[in-house]
Amino acid sequence: MIRSRPSIALAAFLLVGAFLPGACTAAPPVSFDPAAPCTVDARLPGAYPALEALVPARLFGAPPDRLDSGRNCSTTNLGTLAGHGVTEVHFAGGLWERSKTSGVTLAVFAGDGLTAEWMGEWYEASARLSSKTAGLRPTRPIIAGRQGYRLDLLASEAPQTVICWPSADGRTVDVVIGAGVPESDIAAAVAAFGA
Repeated sequence: MIRSRPSIALAAFLLVGAFLPGACTAAPPVSFDPAAPCTVDARLPGAYPALEALVPARLFGAPPDRLDSGRNCSTTNLGTLAGHGVTEVHFAGGLWERSKTSGVTLAVFAGDGLTAEWMGEWYEASARLSSKTAGLRPTRPIIAGRQGYRLDLLASEAPQTVICWPSADGRTVDVVIGAGVPESDIAAAVAAFGA
């Protein structure tokens, strides 16, 4: 469900078999203690149930094909977030596969001081590191009266979209990632958060 710095973005962008929101490049551990201090990036289904509960339960009339949660604390996976003083990010996300090469991920991220702008920068920086991305176009839409960060691009010649915006209560950042899906799917995903 989630991957790392270039992977967060690229897992998101390449959505095939990856969940996204920003997790680890290494294979996730069989288990880890979510209550223990973060010494390794990790993700598992059920790791952070409170965050998983913030991911919309249904999209396109169905539950996610995959749902999990985890955390990043390595400088590699924090990427540009570390430059803003963020030392640990928790996340949860669900993947709705639309085909073998397309899908939508709905995710939430939480961390001390974390903003939608910083998450958008993180995704953009990750995309710029990949030789498989082109045509990056960042914009700043307003979603439900809140400032968002949208990134449209081509990844391996397939259209990709990432949208980040603050949750209604400001405690998390909501994220929609679409890979190879029409704008109507992106709009439905944003609406699923109740924006």
